[in-house]
Amino acid sequence: MKNSETNEKSTIKNGKHAQNDVANILQDSALELFAKQNYSSVRIKDIAEATGLNSALIYYYFGSKENLFLKVIESTVEKAFEKFDSIKMNASNPKDVLFLWIQIHILQFYLLQKLAKISLDYAGTNGRTPEIDKAIRKFYEKESVILKNTLKDGITAGVFRDVNPVDMAMFISTFLDGVLFRTVMFPKFKYKHAISCMREFVFEHLEIKPAP
Repeated sequence: MKNSETNEKSTIKNGKHAQNDVANILQDSALELFAKQNYSSVRIKDIAEATGLNSALIYYYFGSKENLFLKVIESTVEKAFEKFDSIKMNASNPKDVLFLWIQIHILQFYLLQKLAKISLDYAGTNGRTPEIDKAIRKFYEKESVILKNTLKDGITAGVFRDVNPVDMAMFISTFLDGVLFRTVMFPKFKYKHAISCMREFVFEHLEIKPAP
């Protein structure tokens, strides 16, 4: 057992598998298992079997299941915002930014759905930690900043009517969460249509009406 573990680590360090690649494989498999089952029921052994790697490598890279779960949350949040940042480069005004933030929930729907599900599962456990709670909050805090700033910019630029940016940001975020969780319960739910309808409603609500 020890020889096998030593050889596996040596292989990684010698370049046959880059360390980042192995860590990413473990994180990706863990995300799938956490999303299909739940945080409490997934074992280190299950993740190892899913990847075909030695379970000792999980401890080697992450130290514990808790730390692996933390990294899964952090990397999933990072992926979502990286995708948004990559398409936001084409945005030329606040309307485009708001459109694209809502659009990212269609383009990255299943990734965000997994994040929502594992976060909800984790919230029901007795072993919550400040580090994991903070990692989960980070997504919502960044989303809130994006939405509020975009709405404020649009109001200032005269492309959105004067609304409460905090309330509107909360409405958009809560609706998107609802679609993510609805699809967990009802897999055939037409999430693209629901998100598109909400986006249409929001833009109609933000439209500046001509004076009568």
